[in-house]
Amino acid sequence: MQFEITIEGPFEGIIKLNSKLEAFSPVVKRVPLHGYEHREIGRILIVITGEDRLDRELSIIAGIVTETERGLSLKPGFEIRVRNLAYSEPSAGSSQFAEPFNPIPSITIQPWTPELEHISDPHTIILDPHHAFGTGKHPSTLLCLKIIDLMTKDTSRASNIKGCKVLDFGCGTGLLAIAAIKMGAETAMGVEIDAQAARAAKTNVALNRFSQRIDIKEGSWEVVNDKFDLVLANLVISVLLKTGKSIPSHLTPSGAAVVAGFGENQAKDMKCFFEDQGLTVTRQFTLKGWSAFTMNIDGLVKSP
Repeated sequence: MQFEITIEGPFEGIIKLNSKLEAFSPVVKRVPLHGYEHREIGRILIVITGEDRLDRELSIIAGIVTETERGLSLKPGFEIRVRNLAYSEPSAGSSQFAEPFNPIPSITIQPWTPELEHISDPHTIILDPHHAFGTGKHPSTLLCLKIIDLMTKDTSRASNIKGCKVLDFGCGTGLLAIAAIKMGAETAMGVEIDAQAARAAKTNVALNRFSQRIDIKEGSWEVVNDKFDLVLANLVISVLLKTGKSIPSHLTPSGAAVVAGFGENQAKDMKCFFEDQGLTVTRQFTLKGWSAFTMNIDGLVKSP
């Protein structure tokens, strides 16, 4: 089992810290600045193999980080995070998220690097996941992208994605909102309760030059005061059960919802849950044990 240790802080401090962590084979990356930040940020990635090694080596690394932080008098200091790579998506700079790839045939995801120039290709999304969910690698994200793509091709839909207004609830990196715009939506809103993920989404929107068309808000349903033609919600099942009740009240009469993040074995219970909210499940999609639904309020709109 592999674990990824991420350390972030001022870039000059990260360079000095990196020299003290050479024994751990660190990888150093620059982090794209958010519009309201004025300091250059760096990120160190260290991969540890084996749960038995993690505690021991993390303790050593934390000691080096603290010592370096004190020596440089950093305020704020370095931030350390640990994640199990077996249960999460690859983060920015990792070997699993280094090369461009096609989650679906019509979209290319280009991992951001400091040397990357702006890409004008309408089918390419520049992405720095930072620590947020939504790289385009997870099956639930792939299902959502596939469904959005199908919506652009099915001209029989009464509510086609082209020209529509999209809500990406729990947007993570902002990938689905950006993809929706790339595939024809007019405007989008991304809502994210996690502050760091919301900042990552704002960065990705800016990297793709969509700041005028995609609005990222930090919070939950309390920051959403409108109705949308398409609501996307790729969330873990516990969050879907908690927040999914508000989806119908934020859909236009002919709008559609796409929900994902639950297992194929949980689909029956999720179908009952959403039907209790007044939604009709029009189609179920599955991939590698994960499921997604397309839904609408009255069942009159055909699913892709």
